[in-house]
Amino acid sequence: MKKHVEMECLEAEITLGGQPITYTIRRSLKAKNVRFVIREESGLEVVIPADYPLKNIDVLLSQREKWILDKLKLMEENAQIRQAAQDDALSAIRYLGKEYPVVVILDHASPIRVELSGEKALLTLPQNREEMLRQVIDAWYRWAAKSLFSERAAYWAEKMHVTYQNLFIRNQKTRWGSCSKRKNLSFNMRIVMAPPEVVDYIIIHELAHLKEMNHSKKFWQVVETYCPDYKRHLAWLKKFGPGLTL
Repeated sequence: MKKHVEMECLEAEITLGGQPITYTIRRSLKAKNVRFVIREESGLEVVIPADYPLKNIDVLLSQREKWILDKLKLMEENAQIRQAAQDDALSAIRYLGKEYPVVVILDHASPIRVELSGEKALLTLPQNREEMLRQVIDAWYRWAAKSLFSERAAYWAEKMHVTYQNLFIRNQKTRWGSCSKRKNLSFNMRIVMAPPEVVDYIIIHELAHLKEMNHSKKFWQVVETYCPDYKRHLAWLKKFGPGLTL
């Protein structure tokens, strides 16, 4: 194991499955056990208690070889899916499981507008510049998400006999939604690209936290009551979620 000190961390390398894996070792005063973390931006990180001996780390990594390699492979595949989706982001608008090829209409006299018409997304712009196109599409997704989630959250809240305070739209990397202790709901605007039943699952999931603020068995029973196929929607998100990107 080769390593060098970089501030409060160590960078190391190990061969797993015949390929060299570079990783970071980080000591933590709060850590009670060794923890493995894999992030797209930083790769594999091993968090260890302050007094944990470095010589034991390679053994632990070898024991978790399959898990580590599977996670790294999945992370790489997801990154490729996201990149491909980003490359296509300006050529089509995806809404509720359908793709609408973008057609730009240049009109200096008309206001900027996005309209889903038939099988196409008609964008009226004063000029066809990539930066403007990206800003308009991003703003449209945010508007569409606010409209859709406000409507569906109100519908399901009444069905589930719960009330919430505020509803926020965000563009997060990993989280699809959240529910705070103050009964505020937050949803990722990119989820409007998913099929309607997946959108409803995300909403039901967060509203269920107003009954059970955890992920206990009781929580999942609440979800299943209003969304019997929730496991299928979870599987969809796991498979296609990385491609829901701007």
